[in-house]
Amino acid sequence: MGDWNAHNQAWDPLNEDDTRGKDMEEWMVEKGFEIGREYDGPTWDRIGNGRKQQSRIDLFISRGPKNWQKVKSDKFLSDHWAIMAEIDWNGKLEEVLQEKFDWDILGGELHMAEEDEEKGDFHWYNQLKGNTPYEKLKLLRQGCSSAMRITEKSKRWWDEELSDPLKITRDARRGKGSNRSLDQAARFKRWKMEKDKMRILVREKKKKCWQTFCEENGEKDPWEIVK
Repeated sequence: MGDWNAHNQAWDPLNEDDTRGKDMEEWMVEKGFEIGREYDGPTWDRIGNGRKQQSRIDLFISRGPKNWQKVKSDKFLSDHWAIMAEIDWNGKLEEVLQEKFDWDILGGELHMAEEDEEKGDFHWYNQLKGNTPYEKLKLLRQGCSSAMRITEKSKRWWDEELSDPLKITRDARRGKGSNRSLDQAARFKRWKMEKDKMRILVREKKKKCWQTFCEENGEKDPWEIVK
């Protein structure tokens, strides 16, 4: 689903076809996609030059059987409409494992290693963990990577409440802001303290989301089971 900015009479009878709309229609036919027909009204409007302009450019496209229920729309503080619905999903969701490499962490690691190299008589890569070049590279990658497991019970738990502590932790790691005046030992101590605080915050946020999920779905709270 998304804001496609594509006009085509097949789904946007209020406007003439444009190049993007024609290309999108051909692409959908080629890939076997269909547009959700449960809502056929406009999804965008704006007052321009004294007249109201409307179009349907926000679309839900899918393949295979689908059953939309309780479809409704709502206009809020935007020029786009919010379309809300419940979708009856007949298949079992697969588990997906995503790995993310954090280049900022790598940059911080290298920066600190190069600072150590300037103070001592050694090459910075000799300070990396591991006995062989391969082990060093492998452990460096592991330290800069994070894995996210997505299942049918996954729930969005990251929000602005965690963004500020994360920035503080990263600044402490890179020696930015108020950490610039600290020596390396003090900087490392500050970073470790902020990292531990961040870990606790993340754990508590996940715990709250799990508890809410269990309450909504009548399942046992895994934290209570552990207790």
